[in-house]
Amino acid sequence: MAGKEGRALRIKCISCRFAQVDKKANDKNWTAYECGNPKSEYHKSLLNVTVNGNKLTRISWSGCAYGERKNRSL
Repeated sequence: MAGKEGRALRIKCISCRFAQVDKKANDKNWTAYECGNPKSEYHKSLLNVTVNGNKLTRISWSGCAYGERKNRSL
């Protein structure tokens, strides 16, 4: 049976509690977001840039197996 068996559950980076503002990478007209999860293969990577380095306004990365959903109940 094909499907999601054997694949780790992924939380998209935009929904992950480890996505955080990277103040050092920000510029006047753009806010940079990075992965703050030391378990992730994306740790310290900017999450709102393309593979070519183009800046995006939103986090676009697909996520990793170590992501954790933000707590929205607060």
